[in-house]
Amino acid sequence: MSRFYFEGIDTTGEKITGEFDAEGFRSAARELESRKLKVTTLKAAKKASEVSAKTKKKDVSKNDTILIFYEISTMLRAGVSLKEAVEAQCESSHSEAVLAIFNDLLKQLKSGIAFSQAVKNTPLKLPEYMQHLIESGEITGKLAASIEQGVEQMEYDLKVQSETRSALIYPAILVLSGIIAVGIMFLFVVPQFSSLLSNADDMPMLAWMVISSGTWVDENKTGVFIGSALLLAAIVFISTQERFKIPLLNFFSRMPVIGDWLNESDLAVWSKMLGILLGSKVPMLEALTLAAKSSRIPWRKAKLVQVKASVKSGMSLSDALRRENVVSSTTVNLVKVGEKSGDLSSTLASVAKLYDQASKKRMQTLLSLIEPIAILVIGVVIGVIIMGVILAITSANDIAI
Repeated sequence: MSRFYFEGIDTTGEKITGEFDAEGFRSAARELESRKLKVTTLKAAKKASEVSAKTKKKDVSKNDTILIFYEISTMLRAGVSLKEAVEAQCESSHSEAVLAIFNDLLKQLKSGIAFSQAVKNTPLKLPEYMQHLIESGEITGKLAASIEQGVEQMEYDLKVQSETRSALIYPAILVLSGIIAVGIMFLFVVPQFSSLLSNADDMPMLAWMVISSGTWVDENKTGVFIGSALLLAAIVFISTQERFKIPLLNFFSRMPVIGDWLNESDLAVWSKMLGILLGSKVPMLEALTLAAKSSRIPWRKAKLVQVKASVKSGMSLSDALRRENVVSSTTVNLVKVGEKSGDLSSTLASVAKLYDQASKKRMQTLLSLIEPIAILVIGVVIGVIIMGVILAITSANDIAI
């Protein structure tokens, strides 16, 4: 038996697609004729192994990963069993990559493998907290709620990345435009006045520096381009290497304004993650370990490890946070209230919301400063170049200013 894919039009004029098994191509065609379909496409269906191989070559996107777990949690909430939920998605109209994941999960579930282990065996790139949330959901019998919380956090992480990237587009374009403008002036404008260097006996220092710089750039264009390319490559390389990112993050996190934004954003993620894990009945020590991994600032991550060690030795979470000076005193007090009320997960969710709102305001402040500073710096540089050229011209013509 072989599997065939078909597209056709029924007697009502509606387009129909699907797959079915048949002995061969002729048998498949006769089967479709018996259904009174006007066949437009009939071909052998792709095997699951072929789809899986194709999927391995192409990673599933973060949006598709979120979609997979969102649909599973929705069906579980509706009372559908896990196996039925995954099986239903295998017949949906998702992309080949997503369908391959659902087929892989279904195959493993039918063989008796636990869902958490089945997810590990797929090529999905999941945050570590998501895997632990699934495991805790299986243990507590609240798999749908655990997956929903994980999906919510993944959506939040993606949203923060998207907002940050979008917010930096305009300042980046502004700075790039300024660099291009200065480069054009040094490459094509200033060199036109290079002859003034030999004609002007008493040229002002500013004029001499500007004209000399433009002349040097014009004479060394190749070296300037190669140097610029190497500098750009070095910046990209440094930004992608973990050994360089650690000291850079530590440095920027202690700077005014930008440091406040990074710290508040980092604490928002940590608080939210710890609240979700505790709300999913993950043990405190394990939750602290996973939440610490969500922190992106190295020095804070190291302190959060010490917080876990203090809690393990018998200290309360609020006292451990206060001793390590990881969060503000207000946050420590809120955590203490949550410990006394027995609802620490809800308290941490409120703390995360406060930090998230503060980080967004801080980001707006930072961006409002970047734009005028960039305009001011670019304006000053271009103004200096123009002033240098004017001084060179006036000095060469012996005009008194």
